[in-house]
Amino acid sequence: MTFREGSISKKAYELVYDAPKAIEWEVYEKKVMNEYKILIEENADDEKKFQEFFERNPSLLPGAFGIYGESGHAPYNNALITQPLLQGLTTKIPDFLWLSTDSLNISPIFIEIEKPNKKWFRKNGQPTAEFTQAQNQLSEWKQWYENPTHQSLFYQYYDIDREILNGKVVKPQFVLIYGSSINEFEGKPDLNQKRAHLHRENEVYMTFDRLTPMYKARNTITCQVKDRKYIAKYVSPTFKLGPVFAEELNEITNKVEAINNSQIDVERKNFLVSRIGYWEKFGEEKPFGLRNSGDWE
Repeated sequence: MTFREGSISKKAYELVYDAPKAIEWEVYEKKVMNEYKILIEENADDEKKFQEFFERNPSLLPGAFGIYGESGHAPYNNALITQPLLQGLTTKIPDFLWLSTDSLNISPIFIEIEKPNKKWFRKNGQPTAEFTQAQNQLSEWKQWYENPTHQSLFYQYYDIDREILNGKVVKPQFVLIYGSSINEFEGKPDLNQKRAHLHRENEVYMTFDRLTPMYKARNTITCQVKDRKYIAKYVSPTFKLGPVFAEELNEITNKVEAINNSQIDVERKNFLVSRIGYWEKFGEEKPFGLRNSGDWE
């Protein structure tokens, strides 16, 4: 391995420059979209396969950097949360949760995925029972969140109570990913316009074929959370290490297992595992010095 520091007096870390490279974003983007298209075509009725696919490819899911516009801040702990527990909820839990942040707000983005082959409307133009049921699921989460006791439990469970104490305002959003625009709305402007009028406050609806990977979310880690503990499940194939998210690494456990379970070649996996400890230590010590946001290995 070759380490270089640039200016030793300015940088507080060393990079390995001859490390096995992560897949380039352009290559990954093309590859993952091809895989996603096949998944939609061949497994449109298997929601579990979509759950795993998004867990392995978190950049496909909307909301990491906010729903409207893009925040300059990464999601809390740089993590996508899968199957998030909502304490006190007696119905179905969300499929995913982003804790999107900016300098003033923290926005829990609750995501429900349904099947790509489900229809929005019946032949008479009325919403299907399946769509109405999915919409009701968002209503149940909104109702759950409106309870101040549930809010307090939520802030504690996901370790964001410190963010609240620091003055951030919580603005939840609810996302439904449902059906296919190509199969149902293509060439039907009247039906597409009717779809636009289904949206309700703090809710966003989109079809499966609208999703594309977001470059800014290329280093996010898919986690399960159990009472403040963020437990890594997968990292993206594009995952890199560097000074930018070093502090967040210390908030997440099980990273070695997650890397080994991810869709990364063996040589790259071994390198990432060998360097996790270095960047954890860097994040814990927070040494003085320049941090270049373009430094990755």
